[in-house]
Amino acid sequence: MNKFATLIFIVCILQLKAFGQGQVSNVSFGDAYEAYRDSLKNTPYPWRMPVMGSKIRKLGFDIPYPNGIMLNVAYSNQLLTLDDVNVGFDPNNMTNVDGLARFRSISSDVFATTIRYDFWLLPFLNFSAITGRINATTNVHLGLPFDLKFQTESEGTMVGWGAVIAGGFGPFVMSSDMTMGWTYVGNLSAPSRSIIAGIRIGHMIRFKERPDRNLVLLVGGQYLGLNPQSDGRADLEKLVGITPEGKEDALQQINAWYDNLSESEQDIFGDLYDGLSNWLGNGESTYIYYDFKKRLYYPWSINAGFNFQINKRYALTAMYSFLGSRTQIVGGLSYRFGWKGKNMLSGVTL
Repeated sequence: MNKFATLIFIVCILQLKAFGQGQVSNVSFGDAYEAYRDSLKNTPYPWRMPVMGSKIRKLGFDIPYPNGIMLNVAYSNQLLTLDDVNVGFDPNNMTNVDGLARFRSISSDVFATTIRYDFWLLPFLNFSAITGRINATTNVHLGLPFDLKFQTESEGTMVGWGAVIAGGFGPFVMSSDMTMGWTYVGNLSAPSRSIIAGIRIGHMIRFKERPDRNLVLLVGGQYLGLNPQSDGRADLEKLVGITPEGKEDALQQINAWYDNLSESEQDIFGDLYDGLSNWLGNGESTYIYYDFKKRLYYPWSINAGFNFQINKRYALTAMYSFLGSRTQIVGGLSYRFGWKGKNMLSGVTL
């Protein structure tokens, strides 16, 4: 009974990932780099941003172009746990099923395509705006009061923003980032919010004859936090996708379970039992309402990957997250540019 309600907790929370791109370095690695640094010092800085960018470059620091567009494609699998689950066929009369329903597992496979615009406000501080589309498949294995496996599909739109603090010394680069995202899925009454925070350190590999090209190997840790409260409604017929034979078997199990309840327990779960048994018996479309608290089993994970700057305009990024309660693979292609004009605060004396 309530077990079906739980199916609703097929909430796909997309984890957004913001990659801090661009490195800052003033260390020479040979004659080619010394000549490259000299050219930077002696060439007028053409971009309005970042603030005091011209001053920084005159010191021999190679900073990225101030603006960027990045296309990301991502796949993630995450294990969720639910608490304080309430379900019912009347939004004003729902039943808590924590002591009744038991999930053996809840996992979501999420595919996402996102576009990110970013800009460097300061040579070490980057802000970004993100939007994209997600498609998710959630697999639920319910253990009590009867065994049931089902799969649901959902899609939605996400928006978000992020900030990155980044810098480097010699061949080493470091970054710390934070991203907030909101995912809009049809079944939920409000968008699902997520927050991601991470820190990474990397080692830069230079190319002797290409001062504008580098490869950075990255490793770090990342935290994913979810907005714990979710509520909404779902059409059981579309949500569960159970076969007629499966409905018949589920109805028998529900009837057997309800008959074995005490009189007081039947009073508590009677409304829920009536709604589910009617749906299983007559096959009519039935909406079920729910609210619950969700979380990842382990919110922390480890990241490893690389950023390959092909030249000052184009870069490829790939990151793999593992351990914790999720596995994620993200790949991205970025293009950097700038708006010409007088650099902000270029007249300030350092």
